Amino acid sequence: MNHKSFSRKIPHPVSLLSVSDGERENIATMSWLSAVSRKPPLLMVSVSPRRLSHEMVLKSGEFAIMILSDTQKELSTLAGTVSGSKMNKWELPQFNSHKKKANLIKAPVLNNCLAVFECKLVNHLTAGDHTIMIGEIIHLDINGEAKPLSLYDHNYHSLGGLIDIYP
Repeated sequence: MNHKSFSRKIPHPVSLLSVSDGERENIATMSWLSAVSRKPPLLMVSVSPRRLSHEMVLKSGEFAIMILSDTQKELSTLAGTVSGSKMNKWELPQFNSHKKKANLIKAPVLNNCLAVFECKLVNHLTAGDHTIMIGEIIHLDINGEAKPLSLYDHNYHSLGGLIDIYP
């Protein structure tokens, strides 16, 4: 197996990371995230040090993770293919028209996501070629009507129907 593409075989929720360091705002597609703890509620996201969001999260000490709905694939593609170093993606009409103020952090967030986690950075550690950013969830918004957008084998998917209830 090609070690560069092993992660494509792991289904991921499609999410965006939003961050503001007080001078700039950025939004970027993130695939590698997971819950870490219930008490306190912790979420981790893996960010490449080569990305603008990496330095901005470390500087600001906070970030938002937005789990996209299956109607938001265009936003994921745009956030993942336009460089935040070259332009403020939040100024693009596709993002600006859905932009809203977060409840407890400086970074803006999007309307109509499946979930929005506002986080304070509590720890970070180097793991290979990425940094694991661990954030304590300080505010959560959930859209109970939305269906998640997922990424598998470098393709977007929407979840099918319910198979069974987990015990």
